[in-house]
Amino acid sequence: MIRAIVRYMAYLPINILLVFLSYILSPALAALSLLTGPVLPGILRLFSTLDANLDGGIRQGVKGYCADLTGWRLWWQRTCWICRNPAHGWQSRLLGMPAAGTIIVEQPISQTPKNQWYVMETANGVRFFCFKRDQPLIGSFYLKIWLGWVNKPYDGRNHHYTFQIAPKRRA
Repeated sequence: MIRAIVRYMAYLPINILLVFLSYILSPALAALSLLTGPVLPGILRLFSTLDANLDGGIRQGVKGYCADLTGWRLWWQRTCWICRNPAHGWQSRLLGMPAAGTIIVEQPISQTPKNQWYVMETANGVRFFCFKRDQPLIGSFYLKIWLGWVNKPYDGRNHHYTFQIAPKRRA
């Protein structure tokens, strides 16, 4: 488990750089998508999600994402989608752990969605972890904490690296 933590910490600076690049490049990537369609071409796709295109918020029913936008409003919506899911492709393909043959070695800490801990092992015996917690704050706000590698391989190939500590509002 120590190796997994060391690997995670070693990847952290790379992850921060890639997320920062996603934020910086998001307006240009969204503008390019107006010419090429909702899937970014080639390696640029790694700056967004691999399991959805730049209009993924519509399909997933994310509040505020509309299907009939064009021009500047579509550009803004796609810019927001990239910023909402920055560098997910890089986090999956470059920093992720392979999903094929992976098993869960330890189950969640509790059965509530507030506190989850997973230790997983790849087919090659490499261990990695996922920690998720919704820490209540004031009123309807909470702190969403996800560290490690996501326990579900959203793209079907890899468990993507995650470092997310963000305030959220309960729906």
